[in-house]
Amino acid sequence: MTKSKKIALCGILAALALGLSLLESLLPLQLLVPLPGVRLGLGNVVILTALYLLGASAARAVLLCRIAVLYLAAGNFTALFMSLCGGLLSLLAMAAAHRAPRLFSIYGVSFLGAAFHNIGQILAARLLLGSWNIIYYLPLLLCAGLVTAPVVAALAGQCLKRLGPRKT
Repeated sequence: MTKSKKIALCGILAALALGLSLLESLLPLQLLVPLPGVRLGLGNVVILTALYLLGASAARAVLLCRIAVLYLAAGNFTALFMSLCGGLLSLLAMAAAHRAPRLFSIYGVSFLGAAFHNIGQILAARLLLGSWNIIYYLPLLLCAGLVTAPVVAALAGQCLKRLGPRKT
């Protein structure tokens, strides 16, 4: 893939990740799961797809674009900080697992991404609140990740089937 096609695809993926994140914020998930901060992670479908399709640096660019535009739209520094901590730690874990395909399928990579995203957000909350008591919320978030991670992996797998290598 040429550099210009890769940049264009990163832009499209960033816009898609942003759109899915905004759509997700409109879903009344709190009615089904009354836990603050629990989300489906639809934007992570795109990040996982970008990781497999274009590599870690492109996935990082897509992630940072999504987070930056969401911050510009909402202006919430706390959300920015929590998203950066969770997203970057998650991507770091997913990129490491992706390098070991014999050990981790796309589902394993997604599970690690969900877990490390939650860990990153708990660490960010600990810094913001100045208390370790927030750590008691981590098991609930990790349980929610057990439900959302396979959905994210399955959707990313379908995206990869459709966006896989083409002769162009």
